[in-house]
Amino acid sequence: MAGPFAGLRVVEIATEISGPYATKLFVDLGAEVTKIEPPGGDPLRRWGPFPGGVTDPERCGLFEYLNAGKRCITLDLGDPAVRDLIAQADLLVEDLPPGRLERLGQLSPNLVVLRISPFGQTGPWRDRPASPLTLQAVSGWISSRDPDRPPVQAGARIAEYVAGAYGALGALTALRQARAGRVTEVDVSQFESLLSTLPYPMLMAERMRSLGLPANLRSSPMLGVVRAADGWVGINCLTGQHWLDVCAMLGLPEYGEHQIAIMLGGPERAEFFAKAAPLLAERTVAETVELSQALRIPAAPVNDGATVLDCPQYAKRGFFVDGGGFWWPGSPFRFSASVTPLRKSEPKIAATLRSRPEPFAGLRVLDLSTFWAGAYLTCYLGAFGANIVKVESIQRPDGHRYSGAFPFEGEDWYERSAIWQATNLNKLDLTLDLTSQRGRDIARRLAAQADVVVENFSPRVVEHFGLDYASLVSLKPDVIMVRMPGFGLEGPWRDYVGWALNIEQTSGMTAATGYADGPPCNLQGPADPIVGVHAGIALLAALEHRRRTGEGQLIEVAQIEVAACVTAEPVIEYSMNGVVRSREGNRQRGYLQGVYPTGEDGVWVALSVPHCDALDHDAFDQMVGSWTRTQTAAAIVETLRGQGIPAEQLTAADQMYDVPQLDARGFYEQFEHPVTGPRRYPGWPFRITPGPARHHRMAPPTLGQHNDEILRGLGFSDDDLAELRDRRVIGERVLNA
Repeated sequence: MAGPFAGLRVVEIATEISGPYATKLFVDLGAEVTKIEPPGGDPLRRWGPFPGGVTDPERCGLFEYLNAGKRCITLDLGDPAVRDLIAQADLLVEDLPPGRLERLGQLSPNLVVLRISPFGQTGPWRDRPASPLTLQAVSGWISSRDPDRPPVQAGARIAEYVAGAYGALGALTALRQARAGRVTEVDVSQFESLLSTLPYPMLMAERMRSLGLPANLRSSPMLGVVRAADGWVGINCLTGQHWLDVCAMLGLPEYGEHQIAIMLGGPERAEFFAKAAPLLAERTVAETVELSQALRIPAAPVNDGATVLDCPQYAKRGFFVDGGGFWWPGSPFRFSASVTPLRKSEPKIAATLRSRPEPFAGLRVLDLSTFWAGAYLTCYLGAFGANIVKVESIQRPDGHRYSGAFPFEGEDWYERSAIWQATNLNKLDLTLDLTSQRGRDIARRLAAQADVVVENFSPRVVEHFGLDYASLVSLKPDVIMVRMPGFGLEGPWRDYVGWALNIEQTSGMTAATGYADGPPCNLQGPADPIVGVHAGIALLAALEHRRRTGEGQLIEVAQIEVAACVTAEPVIEYSMNGVVRSREGNRQRGYLQGVYPTGEDGVWVALSVPHCDALDHDAFDQMVGSWTRTQTAAAIVETLRGQGIPAEQLTAADQMYDVPQLDARGFYEQFEHPVTGPRRYPGWPFRITPGPARHHRMAPPTLGQHNDEILRGLGFSDDDLAELRDRRVIGERVLNA
């Protein structure tokens, strides 16, 4: 018995985090991975943490987490044994400088090659020097969180996992359409990977400008990260009702009408927090979370490497596992069919799935998702050929439609959200009132025809509608259901409400980000697409299991578990040595680096220099900052790059459409929407060659745009459709909009 990708032979020539994380996911799914290390070993072996803090390349906790289950061998790339291993492989994963391994990638005519590099294998920035910090800077991940300090990076090396997850998704997608006798390449850009996980800042900047508002207008999540009696807690209002409930909970109802002003930092903000802070400090983290959740307010503990291990939801679900004397995250996904029979005569996946015009052509998907994580997955499937039917209702349309759209724009304001549109390309849109029997009956008829059903509500929602996995299996025994609850299908927090910030706070992302002497800092919401990417990997595994066995299954992707998988180091370090490392601001071991002001108001640059023992970091910051303040950003970047030093100006939202590297690689694609007209939407952060020439296939739909098309396909007549509209089971306009 073995995982769904048993028999898949992978060779890894990659170091640090991105490439090894991709292959770690393959190991989790049963693949055989051979890791080729250079004679000096993967540099990550010397990173730590180490037992007792004593450097030992054979006992690096983070290296062991990323490389457990692999066969690790040390070879020079010129050794003939490397050529032999690649010639026998199905998949090669490499992260060397572009062009370095091109000839080795041609050793097997049926090989899929996953190449991960800072900016991709093509384009004018292909050979540009980069570091993890400068990649965050140019992609928009570094943002201002304290007006009195430099903008700060995401901590715990979280960003470095992102390209690995995209790489795994891209490689498994390529395996579904690899062509016999020809190498298939998957070219992953780490820069584009980070850009792809932001909530479409370039589209929001364009929207704000069109409304006569500042293009880079930013607001603070409310209440954000606040102090409790025994630690930090995140209270994350997503709607106006959440805000009213928080004000009522704190006994401050008079501020209920001032949400926007407080979010934007108006004078009311300081006044409100001066009154709220003492009230919040009276309760423990657990008490605040419990009370908030009882009122359906999204709240979560801001866990660090110590408290995350005591978190009741992780503990009850047995998520963290013993890595041999310390703890690390378990798998980011759970399968109801956990093993796949391995037949000796089983042909390789790459030999059985050849010559598909698109990787997911013919796949029928019923999309019951809301907001971002689930919709991101179905957008991806639709882009590569799947037939996606997205279900909303005129009573309660997808809440993401209200993100970045405003009632003053007119009766159709819910059609104007650029964020919703960018996540719902490539889909047909159907409205169904699932509170009605007729609506549920139609949904069940669609489910009976679907290969895959996707949802990411809190668990009780689809169960209430009779659309849980047990119900779907009775309609279609081989259905695959992907459920993506925030906190999991089981456990004491099963029914907690939450969105990206809750996931990042619970998992440790937030606690690792910020300055040592300041509060934990929220990221910008990358958890949703990161979860969507992992769900895509899990779905590809389930599709392979069904190909081999004919069986469908339930996939559970708990969002807090995915986020913990890409925030592994704090847990490993604490469980190994009892240490909770301080937040590091913009610093990272191995580099002298930081984010520095320029001679231009509000313009910052990030730069990294390999560590020099002759300087400490404070002296370096002082020296570099005194120089950068006298220069323009362009002059700083040009001077440093000329010396091979990674340097980037921090990219603002309104600059993201003006990046020559993105234009050269065709990252954006324009589609015409019937209400909002043409918009340029981001694509995916990799190119599959040979493969689909475009990132997307269809413009985003309007509400209920495909009602007649979908329902006529089920046999409904014109009279039937009229009756459904009359009963408001279907419709094309939001009720009471």
